[in-house]
Amino acid sequence: MTEFFIHKLDKNNFFYNNIVTLAYTQFGINELFARGFFAESLRKYPDYEARNGYFHKLGFPNDVIDQLNRTRTFTPKIFVPGFTTKDKAKAFKMDVGASAAHFLHDTRGLSDTNIELTHMTIIMAWEKIVYLELDDSPVLQFFRHIRNAAAHNGKFHFAPKVLDKGSKLLKPAKWKDFEIRGEMQGSVLIVRDKDDQQGFWDQGDLVEFLLDFELAYPEIK
Repeated sequence: MTEFFIHKLDKNNFFYNNIVTLAYTQFGINELFARGFFAESLRKYPDYEARNGYFHKLGFPNDVIDQLNRTRTFTPKIFVPGFTTKDKAKAFKMDVGASAAHFLHDTRGLSDTNIELTHMTIIMAWEKIVYLELDDSPVLQFFRHIRNAAAHNGKFHFAPKVLDKGSKLLKPAKWKDFEIRGEMQGSVLIVRDKDDQQGFWDQGDLVEFLLDFELAYPEIK
C-alpha cells in the first residue's frame, strides 16, 4: 500500500479544502470515540493488569496497547466547540467528557459517523462545480451519480429520466476502473468496514477522485 499524507497534498487543488476538512473532522470524531473508550476502560478495569488483558482481548495491536497504557490525557481544553446564536442569547456547548461517553454508547458506530461525513463532503464538492457549466463527460456523469448516492442515504438512486427502457444509464458514468451501471440501483456507495464486499467505493477512492478530477477539467484549477 502506498501512503499519502494529507498535509502534503497540493493546496492549489480545487477540492483541497474539502479533503482536509473531511480528514480533520474525522480525526475529531475518532478522538472523541477514543476518549470515551479510554474513560470507560478505566472505570471498568481500574487495575492495570485487568485493563491490559481487556485491551489484548479486543485484539488491539501491541503498539496501540502500549499507547493506551501510557495515555494520561487527550487534547487539552484550549477550545471547546459550541454554537452561539447571533444575538448571544443562547449557547449550545459540548462537555467533552460527557459527549465522549455519549458518543461511545449511543452512536450507531464510528464507521457510520465517518461515512456520513464522507457523504456530506461529496455533496459539498459537487456544489462547487455544478454551476461551472463544465462539458459533459463520463467523469462528470460519474460525479453526478456519486453525489446522488451520497444524498440518498449512501445508496445509488437513478431517476427514470437517466435510464432507458432496459434500465441502463443513458449516459456512461466512468472514472478509471470504476463504472456506474443502472443495475446498481439501491446498492451501497461506501464500504462500512474492511470485511464489507458490497460497497462500491472506500473513502480513499473519493480523495483520489477529487484530486484526479482536475485532470479531466484543468480549467477549474
